[in-house]
Order: sequence, then C-alpha cells, then structure tokens
Amino acid sequence: MTGALILLALRSMACDACGCLYLGLQPHDRANNFGLWYRMRYLNGDVRTATATSLAKHGDHVTTSSGRAAMTELYMALEARGEYWFGKRFRLMATVPLVNNYQSVDSTMTADIYAVGDPVLMGRYVVHNTLASAASDAMRHRITLGGGVKFPLGRHDLSTAQGERLDHDLQPGTGTWDWLLSIEYLLRKGDWGLGASSVGRVNGASGDGHLMGHGTSSTLEVFRVLWTGPVQWMPSAGAYHEFTMRDRQDGAQVDGTGGSVLFSHLSARLWWRSYGLSIAWQHALAQDNGVAMVPNRERLIAGLSYNLNTN
Repeated sequence: MTGALILLALRSMACDACGCLYLGLQPHDRANNFGLWYRMRYLNGDVRTATATSLAKHGDHVTTSSGRAAMTELYMALEARGEYWFGKRFRLMATVPLVNNYQSVDSTMTADIYAVGDPVLMGRYVVHNTLASAASDAMRHRITLGGGVKFPLGRHDLSTAQGERLDHDLQPGTGTWDWLLSIEYLLRKGDWGLGASSVGRVNGASGDGHLMGHGTSSTLEVFRVLWTGPVQWMPSAGAYHEFTMRDRQDGAQVDGTGGSVLFSHLSARLWWRSYGLSIAWQHALAQDNGVAMVPNRERLIAGLSYNLNTN
C-alpha cells in the first residue's frame, strides 16, 4: 500500500463510482500493490414529494399520502484493486467493483442489487517531488496530476420485481464513459504531514438521454507516521467535501438533484511487513442538496493490501 489519502470520485450524490486515490511520501511509498477494499455509503431521511405520487430523484415514483417519503439507501462495494509504478513518476491503478445497492421506502424494500460495477483505469504523474535524499526532518513536497476513465461495462438496465426500471443511482453501472481528473498535494516534515486532493468527474450521457451531474470530491487531512515495534501506523484527521451539479435529461436540468455535502474524516493506516490495513470513517456534518436527494449520513472505507516491491 502506498499510504492513502482516501478520496472518492462520485456518481451523483447518492453512490460511489470509483476507487480511492493514494498519496505518497508515507510508509511503503512507490510500492506496487494489490488488495481488496470495501466501501459503504449510508443515506437516510425524509424526501419531500410535491404530490401524493411524484418523482423522487430521477424517475422513481414514490407514493405517499403525507407528501413525504422516509427513504434509506445503502451503496456498498467490494473492490479488487491493483497499482503499478512505471519508474519514479508514473503509476497506473485499475479497479473492478462488485456492488450491492439497496433502497427502502417507508420501511419497504424497493431494491437490493448485487452485480459487477464499472471498472476504472487511472494514471497519475508526479510533476514535482522534493529530492528523496533530503534529510528526514526537511520539509518535502509532492504535486501529482492524474486522469482516467470509467468503462461502461456494468449493467444499467435492471428492473424491480414489479417490472419498473431502477433509478439511475441504483443501477450497478452507468452505461456511460466517464472521465476523471485529479490533483494531489502532499507536504511532510518529520513525522507530520498534510495532504490535499481533489478529483473531478465529467460524465457522459446514457442511451436514454440521461446525464448524471458532473462533480468534484476533495479531501484535506493532517497525518502523523508512528512506529510501534515492527508495525508502522498513521492516524489522520480532516474533512471531505463533495459537490455535484444537477443531472440532465435530454439536455434539460432535473429539478431536485445536485448539491454539496461536508463530512468529517478520521482514518488510520497500519503496515506490517508487506501487508497494509486501512480504515476511514466519515460523518456528514452539513449538506445542501436538492429536495429529491436522500440525506447523506455516513461513509466507511476499509482495505487490505499486499506490497509486491518498491520502485
């Protein structure tokens, strides 16, 4: 594991679409690695509906006599991931997720989907890096730029047991080619460090004319590298923010979509020999989303990786 600043690009405000990005200048920096990661996003709350039967989100019909629907959504993924360094500056990351998307309305389950999602391929290039030979207590910097693509290989045409097509958010795939851009900055002095990252996503339109809102996700965290015998570990704390534009249908904006949410961010990474363990917990602190969006509550990311070698 390369020591992670956990950061996720998003498929709308409801669900995660691609894997975490990593930052270096940390234990096992520049290590070729592979592993398994688990991601979970929990959303829960009342969604306001304009009429007894109205559009909630991008076409899901929610029937309610009170004009409100109590909705719960869970977006989970078990993701196989590998990363390989080509020399000292360029690395390539590939991910393939197995997703489980769940939804209930007024305590009645409306979807529980298990399927392979859309794979992601992303490359990143170190454009500036302080010399590795610098003293350990010297201030070191790194700037990395990246770009990638999400391939439309996951199913995006699944239906409910009643024969209605599932909402775009609940589909295991988007059916679109989506492009990712990233920028990462890392500062370290001695055992302390600061990391800042942002990923932008430019989505394509699906065959039915639906385009999920373009968005960004950004993380800022402070970390410290510690040693306890043969184990190295790195606690960190900071904040994670998401912003998503409104969806579009046949070129027109979809009312009630898009918005922003701010999460707290707590994480810990541990390394023992060639193994790495990482876990991060994020709690929604403030959000300003469209009225058709289910409120965000919690996010969890955990992973186990194995380092092959260091370039």
